[in-house]
Amino acid sequence: MKHIIQPISKKEIPSLHIAYSFADSPFARMCLASTENGVCSVSLVMGTDSQAFEALQKKLAGASFEASSKPEHVAFFKLLEKEPVSLNFHLLGTPFQLDVWNALLNIPFGGTTTYGALAAEIGRPKAFRAVGSAVGENPIFYAIPCHRVLPASGGIGNYFWGSEIKKAILDWEKSI
Repeated sequence: MKHIIQPISKKEIPSLHIAYSFADSPFARMCLASTENGVCSVSLVMGTDSQAFEALQKKLAGASFEASSKPEHVAFFKLLEKEPVSLNFHLLGTPFQLDVWNALLNIPFGGTTTYGALAAEIGRPKAFRAVGSAVGENPIFYAIPCHRVLPASGGIGNYFWGSEIKKAILDWEKSI
């Protein structure tokens, strides 16, 4: 399974046409969005669908949006079934963030790493705090597995969607 990340430049946002849909997952309801080049956002719905959609619009302000499930949205769920599937991602981020997100893709299913190890992997061993920030800005729930990064000091650590969901995902991966 190989995932490919293609960057979105800020200049191209006004020309982006984004398809979005909502679906339930084992962990929470999700808002999935994609461009013609790949999945650009997968977030958990922590309030209402309309609130999640407003957050998506804010994140990619200037793009056009259409409610429409695409094949990539269906393929995303194959990952949750641990089936081998490759996805293309089309992501807005700095070069540093894109490096971190690419490195996250190397963490094996059921495995974990630390922020320091991730920083070393991208050739920036002293940038573990910046790596932590980039991990926290990851726009793709689950498929870019930021949930697999743990503090070197132990414990579950922080997670954008809450430590309970992070623990549930890690426990679920270990059980499969």
